[in-house]
Amino acid sequence: MKSMIVLGGNMYDDSTIEHFLKDAAAIGYEGVEMRGVGELKDGHISQERAEQIKSLLVDYRLTPINLSLFVGNFACNTEEENHAEFLKWERYLEFASTIGCGMMRLNPGFQHSDEVSKDDFAKAIKWFQQCADAANIRNIRAVIEMHHGTLCDHADSSIAFVEAVGRSNVGLIMDPVNLYQVPTDYGIATIERLKPYLLNVHIKDIVKLQGNQYPWAFEYSDYVPHIGRYHRVIPKQGKQEEQYFCHRLINQGGIDWYEVFRGLEQIGYNGYLTVESVSKPGSDLPVHTELAQQCYHDVQHLLSVTKSNVNV
Repeated sequence: MKSMIVLGGNMYDDSTIEHFLKDAAAIGYEGVEMRGVGELKDGHISQERAEQIKSLLVDYRLTPINLSLFVGNFACNTEEENHAEFLKWERYLEFASTIGCGMMRLNPGFQHSDEVSKDDFAKAIKWFQQCADAANIRNIRAVIEMHHGTLCDHADSSIAFVEAVGRSNVGLIMDPVNLYQVPTDYGIATIERLKPYLLNVHIKDIVKLQGNQYPWAFEYSDYVPHIGRYHRVIPKQGKQEEQYFCHRLINQGGIDWYEVFRGLEQIGYNGYLTVESVSKPGSDLPVHTELAQQCYHDVQHLLSVTKSNVNV
């Protein structure tokens, strides 16, 4: 498996792009996944600032592989809102083209796949196709992150959505943590099914807790407080069981990363491995540079172990 190790911007949401890119280069990451938050929120980025960011990327020899955006949510929006989302998408396409970024995340709808109506599903397909076509003109891919509480919350729903869109520049980001929270399978069998569509893998770790006593526990609850800042969320119908999780260092939580890496090796995956670990000042995990360094070593270890087992 010859994959590029990429640093995601999650752990730098409270810092600057300059800090993020400097750390990524110094630690040894080859690429970065930039987030649509902070000064990049809503895509209102001047051409001058875009050129500055491009220069930094070139100077640090970093490839911008993806823009992790909060755009779309088509199934849950009105037509007027979806038109506004499309205009936002076009603004980000300008930025991506300037900095040389080949992928942008687009959300089909923050509603459980088994509860969406046929009309809303069709609406999501229509707008996703329009966005994908606009991206294709610029040779950019529109990618969907497999995520609990969305139209693409497991392998079946994700593959069905991509095939319904029917565009060659549309693919998937697999995030085992998101699938762990559904819960649904993220192991070798699922990875084999996703092979034709898989463009990026997010790497982080969490663990399910018995209760909420841990100071840094967070509740599942469709992530309404978190995602609600960016998208309208349609929670699952009926009462949900209370579930609590907390962030952990990679390979120290509930995800079987050895299984994931074996699966990626078996399908000959050569896409991106994007560190998406999360921490906050004051929690048990390190932050910023220290966390980015630890994650880089953790991924290198997983790659080394996977390679060793294959050669045995």
